[in-house]
Amino acid sequence: MNTTKKNCLTALLSVFLVACNDSDNDNTSSAYVRILHASPDAPNVDVLVDGSQVLADVSYQQGSGYLKVDAGARDISLRVSGTETIALENTLTLASNGYYSVIAQDNVASLELEVLDDTSRTGNDSTDLTVVHASTVAGNVDIYVTADGVELPATATLENVPFDANASLANVANGDYQVRLTAAGSTDVVYNSSTLAVASDVTAVAVNSIQGVSPASLLIWTNSVMSVLDATAEVRIVHAVDAVTVDVFAGGAELLSDFDYKDSTVGITGASATGYLTVAAGNLAVAIAAADQGIGNALPTLSGTLSLERGVSYTVIAAGSVSALSDTQLIVLTDDRKGTDDADVRLVHASAASAADPVDIFVAAAGADISMATPNFADVVIGQNTGYTALDGALAYDVVIAADGTTAAAVPGTANLNFGTDTVTTAIAIGNSVPNLEAIILNDKR
Repeated sequence: MNTTKKNCLTALLSVFLVACNDSDNDNTSSAYVRILHASPDAPNVDVLVDGSQVLADVSYQQGSGYLKVDAGARDISLRVSGTETIALENTLTLASNGYYSVIAQDNVASLELEVLDDTSRTGNDSTDLTVVHASTVAGNVDIYVTADGVELPATATLENVPFDANASLANVANGDYQVRLTAAGSTDVVYNSSTLAVASDVTAVAVNSIQGVSPASLLIWTNSVMSVLDATAEVRIVHAVDAVTVDVFAGGAELLSDFDYKDSTVGITGASATGYLTVAAGNLAVAIAAADQGIGNALPTLSGTLSLERGVSYTVIAAGSVSALSDTQLIVLTDDRKGTDDADVRLVHASAASAADPVDIFVAAAGADISMATPNFADVVIGQNTGYTALDGALAYDVVIAADGTTAAAVPGTANLNFGTDTVTTAIAIGNSVPNLEAIILNDKR
């Protein structure tokens, strides 16, 4: 259904009135329009005004500043980039010297234009913050707009906000703010912007996130568009130092106690089904010590500061052998959690076995003779990984991890593997001697 909407939270307008003003601009024949692509599954589009292209190849979460157009009835069209297909076409009536924000939103099957009249908020000598709910997956939300760093208030700034609604907070003071979203009626934060500096008029558009654990992210729309992901990251931990039980500390506090060799965070309380813990983005100090020995006795080789980016998922592997503690190490991997139609597979060398350092890795059709084959990945040493390799998920494979210069499998259990389509897998080779090598298989897909 193609419609043009001008929705607002009427109950809130009595609280957050936006004052009108007269423009000093004598140009009475022009209007100003900016465009935002907020449809999560729509393709890249070209934007046409009265049949003439004004923006090209605009992708999801991209937008423009104000474009000068003729006032009056204007035909706004979205054309699928690289084609002649018009995805959406509406006629907007633009007042002389008027300012408008046009948001292409909703899923492509219900694509629509949301039109905000910004005229009264433009050039009124005050800073105004406009909030728009354009996320198709977040449901009704409570929106908290607060000073940066304060506790979540008892009452939301905007309550029970549905998709397609917007409201303006007028004449806000310049400074640092924080925007948080919860499901309507809940105090569990599902999105946290962390620090947002506001020094001019801002339109904050909640959209479907393309990265991270939160379903939503914010687009901060001024003269350009800046995506602000939820201020969290994800960390999964694997214990591959054989054979010692350890405690794991994060941020100076004990995170995991009595963590045994071959354990991972899969299945622990608070982790996702695939073993990821949600933590604040930024610097996170981690330390690993023998069980019950305290953080003060953490091993320097298994301690450090992780730099965690917003929306990124990580696997942290403690690798090595208890017989050579000075050679232990933390392997930090950045994970792909989206997947494709293929089977995306990554192999990690975390084995302390001297006879398996380095190794050659062969990936071949199940049952294939590799005796004369060239390894797909040669001379892989502990701490290294293959990166993700796309395989045909419908086929079975032998993944042969062999001592350097050989073709005999040193790690059992990696023959005739069928990963399946649309999967993301990490396989970690562990063990301190060739007879004890084995693989830990993890599911990376969200």
